[in-house]
Amino acid sequence: MTEPAQFTEHRISNETAAPYGVAVTDDGAVWVTLIRGSAVVRRDPDGSFATISLGEGSEPALPAVATEDSIWVTDSALNRVVRVGPEGIRGATSVPSSGARPFGIASSDSGEVWFTEMTTDSIGRIDILGRVAEFTAGVEHGTPSMIASSGESVWFTLNAADAVGYIRGGNSAVALTHLPTRGAGPVGITVATDAAAWFTEIAAGQIGRIDRNGELTEYPLPDRGSKPHAIAANPEGGCWFTLWGSNQLGYIAADGTIALTDLPTPDSEPHGLAVGQDGTVWIALETGFLAELRP
Repeated sequence: MTEPAQFTEHRISNETAAPYGVAVTDDGAVWVTLIRGSAVVRRDPDGSFATISLGEGSEPALPAVATEDSIWVTDSALNRVVRVGPEGIRGATSVPSSGARPFGIASSDSGEVWFTEMTTDSIGRIDILGRVAEFTAGVEHGTPSMIASSGESVWFTLNAADAVGYIRGGNSAVALTHLPTRGAGPVGITVATDAAAWFTEIAAGQIGRIDRNGELTEYPLPDRGSKPHAIAANPEGGCWFTLWGSNQLGYIAADGTIALTDLPTPDSEPHGLAVGQDGTVWIALETGFLAELRP
């Protein structure tokens, strides 16, 4: 455990609303989904906050950067992908498969948007013309979870199948990497500057890495019950990750060295996180806060 870091916590909702996913757009705004609050919160670069409703019955799960000032959000309950700007909803795209429960989301360099469908064992894609296509995730009953982009390719976790999927260059063919640890439960995933995919194994207490040649490495955490959840790459080649079970923020360097930091508020339930262009780490705390760790 490292020395205490300097965190700032911003109250953005009540505990019931449950801040969950985080994204940072190029204009410096920080976006947080309220998965049980039917809304997203936007923190303006001047430090002000605004809550944007996604409508009654919505369940905004995870965000991804769309443009300089807007995000894409998966709405698991209403089975759609929503585009949100500072002024509100800019558009919504319905998922063709009924009850798909879209969850993870990532935007590619080509402008396409990829998302996971937790209940249909599928990966969805919205092209630049707004057309939706769905592809098999490569395994039945796999529970596709989070997804990350690398150029025009995507990586995604299959939580119930202990596997990581890869789709190259917009091709629908899926390559699977099966994890050696049974019951690993992979969830969060990101792509580092060297094109390696890093992911969390929430049920095994490990961080995994697949390099561009397909070589897999697993890094056990000191507390195997710490429940690593989300993970985000930083410009130095390492990754930050949240530890939901142990109330910590972790960092893993490119060489696998791990450092952990306790969060200041007990039982704050850290979930999603994102790294800003200035290196600031933003963490969604399900207890109703957005935490900020400045470099």
